[in-house]
Amino acid sequence: MRSITRAAIVAALVSLIVPQAAFGMAKKPLVIPHLDTAPVDSLASLSGEGASRMSLSTASLSLISGGNAGTNSIEFTSLTDGDIVVVTDPNYFTGHAGLFDRSHYSGILSYAMLSANVQPYNGVQYEKCAKYRLNDCAYALRVPQEFGHRFAVRDWASRQLGKPYSILATKTDLSSFYCSKLAWAAYRYVSGVDLDADGGFWVWPIDLVNSRYTALIGYWG
Repeated sequence: MRSITRAAIVAALVSLIVPQAAFGMAKKPLVIPHLDTAPVDSLASLSGEGASRMSLSTASLSLISGGNAGTNSIEFTSLTDGDIVVVTDPNYFTGHAGLFDRSHYSGILSYAMLSANVQPYNGVQYEKCAKYRLNDCAYALRVPQEFGHRFAVRDWASRQLGKPYSILATKTDLSSFYCSKLAWAAYRYVSGVDLDADGGFWVWPIDLVNSRYTALIGYWG
C-alpha cells in the first residue's frame, strides 16, 4: 500500500512539472474551416475572377511555402520517426507540414524534416528543423495506431526525394507533392490510414492536426 501511495504521489508531481503535451494529452485546436480546393484556387476565388492563374500561382508561393513571421520554441528531442510537425502563422495561407526523420537529427540545425517546398530548391527535400521555429504556432503530431509503421512511413517519404513541388497536385498523383500531401501520402500508402480530416480532394496542414487519427503530443505558440 505504501509503494502504491508513493507511486501516486510521484505521478501527481510529474503531472504538475511536465506539460500535458508530453503525454499526448494536449487539446487540439478548434477545426478551422476552409474551402476544400487547391490553395491557389482558393486564393483565386478571394482575389476575383480577373486574376491570372499563372501570375496568382507565382505571387502566392510566398504565402503558401514561405514568408515566416513569428517564432515558437518547438523541441524535437522527444519526437520520433514518422511524427508530423505542422506550423501556422499569419503569413501562411495554408500553413506548412513536415515528417520527422530521427536518423537525420543531431540538433536544431539538423536537416531532419521531410517535406516539399520551393526553397531552397523546388521539390521534396530535407528541411532544417530550425525553420519550424519561424512561425507563430507549432503542432507535433503522432499517429498512435500506426506507431509500428513509423520507419516504413519515414522510408516511403524519403524515397520521394527530388520529386517536384506542386500545390495543384491531387492527392492520388504521386509524381509531385506539396508539404502536407507528402506526410498524408506516406501514411496512406504504407498503412492505409487517411489522415485528411475532411476527406477532401486536397489535404491541408490543418487537416492533419484535425485528423481523428493524430494525437497532439506537443504544442508551442
